[in-house]
Amino acid sequence: MDLAAVLDAWPECARVLSPAGEILYVNPAGAALLEIDPARVRGQSWPLLWPPDARGAMQDAIAAAAAGKVGRFRGTCVSHTGHRLWLDTVLSPVRNGEGQVISLLAVSRDVSGALESEAFLEMLVRLLPNPILAKNARDGRYVLINEAAEKAFGMSSAEWIGKSAFELFPHNEAQAFAEEDADVILSRQMRVSEEEPITTREGVRYFTTKKFATYDGDQPLHLVTLGEDVSERREAARALRTALADAEDANRAKSEFLANMSHEIRTPLNGIVAGADMLARCDLDPRAQELVGIIASSGATLERLLSDILDLARIEAGRISIETTAFELGELVRSTAALAKLQADEKGVAVKVEVAPAVDRAFEGDPFRIRQVLLNLLSNAVKFTERGSVTVTVGLAEDGRVRVSVRDTGIGFKPETKERLFGRFHQADGSITRRFGGTGLGMTISRELTQLMGGTLDADGQEGKGATFWFDLPLVAAEVAPRASDDDAGAEVPDRVLRILLADDHPTNRKVVELMLEGLAEVVSVENGAEALMALGAGLYDVVLMDMQMPVMDGLEATRLIREMETLARRRSLPIVMLTANALPEHVAASRAAGADRHLEKPVTLAGLLEALNEVLDGAEAEAEAASA
Repeated sequence: MDLAAVLDAWPECARVLSPAGEILYVNPAGAALLEIDPARVRGQSWPLLWPPDARGAMQDAIAAAAAGKVGRFRGTCVSHTGHRLWLDTVLSPVRNGEGQVISLLAVSRDVSGALESEAFLEMLVRLLPNPILAKNARDGRYVLINEAAEKAFGMSSAEWIGKSAFELFPHNEAQAFAEEDADVILSRQMRVSEEEPITTREGVRYFTTKKFATYDGDQPLHLVTLGEDVSERREAARALRTALADAEDANRAKSEFLANMSHEIRTPLNGIVAGADMLARCDLDPRAQELVGIIASSGATLERLLSDILDLARIEAGRISIETTAFELGELVRSTAALAKLQADEKGVAVKVEVAPAVDRAFEGDPFRIRQVLLNLLSNAVKFTERGSVTVTVGLAEDGRVRVSVRDTGIGFKPETKERLFGRFHQADGSITRRFGGTGLGMTISRELTQLMGGTLDADGQEGKGATFWFDLPLVAAEVAPRASDDDAGAEVPDRVLRILLADDHPTNRKVVELMLEGLAEVVSVENGAEALMALGAGLYDVVLMDMQMPVMDGLEATRLIREMETLARRRSLPIVMLTANALPEHVAASRAAGADRHLEKPVTLAGLLEALNEVLDGAEAEAEAASA
């Protein structure tokens, strides 16, 4: 079989050339690829059919084949209809029986598609926004770097290509790269490094890198690194951490400030409230009685304002906790409405209560916070109602939650100003503040508390036609709620004269308590916890009233030492009441942890003090009976 017969069946482009390069034969596959008539090109010079820029490499390959060697070249040509083709061509010598080169065999493979893909991928790699580097796995020299990497490291590809990391980076960094390379090749796993410090022309930058290897069978070919410059993000995160730390410090400072202010304000307020309470029990002329009432009312207003500010601070700090206990909803609503009725009666405003039978029962929830929200709504309704009525309605909402609503016939508000009612330090109209007073904190606190209890607080109203505020709560029905005993109706006077140790560094507070208990107890006063310990060592007492914040030794430390001494001496616990202006929940918890039996906040009234004394004395008697049984 001659050569032409073989090439006729050959699937790739093939030509037979003379040693000088004239075309002697073109097979059908070649004719189809180049879209030519074989008869028309026979005898023509093969190089002349190619573009000038491809002829040099072609002539070299022809000369090599004519000399008995194999010649190769890659070049581009144009088909008869204008298609541009990239061909990889191999020229082999064809010899006669004597070994002389009598013709040349040129076999071409169309690599246009592969080159286009390579060019596209190369362009894609170069234009990707993240740095990409590739190095030869055998010698560690870089073979590729894209534009993003050039920009990130401040070096051109000409400075990279053909060099190793040891020629481009500090030795310690290059050594770390080499160790990473070896680990990637050995494990065949991609390695991810977070915030890796790398030296660039602009200094040290931080990169998150992903490094992996490519393989030919078992042989590693290239190590490819994908990077992301995270220097700015790292700095932003550091700045954010610093800002958060500063915010936490500021929040702590604010909490400490509020705690101190609470203490400092409650201390003189204790003298005002307690003094007014004692004066009100005296036989005074009407004018004096009226002035005492004004003092008591002003003290109560100051105490409520202080409580509002502290509640808001605790809500902001996420330190308000919602308790769950059984309570009678109907009783809570009626007793709260009775408190508002005292203010309403002075204005001639009627207070009505309507409790649906379905909800006039026991529920699980936080009765203290529910009372706080309801009392705030009632106080506002009475304050903004000059005549008419305020009606409290309790029932079930459409979704099954308990709804408590307060409707009044007062000044109302414009619907478009409703959201301002729930903003801090805001009311619907600034003139309202000037006319009625108030801080604008109550509705904010009420909405926050309602949300903490899993409910919602909203309102409807029209200017001059009254308003309705309501809150819905997902309360769970309870079997029974503990009812207040008859003893809770009023504080009883102890049936004997007590001997009480009072530790307080403020002379006004000591004097107030002494006057309150005059005739009811023998009060021994000291100024700090250390003096209290000495007094306890020198005499016997029924109860200790201990301030929390005192010089030399504070009340918490003194209480702890008292309990330790009782344990060592195996004595019964002496009732201790922490009588203090420190009113935050953490202060109550600290009192309990130190061993106090009761935490009583200033300002204090005689009724409140007697109630606390009776409670701790009853507890001590119960403990004594249990010990002797």
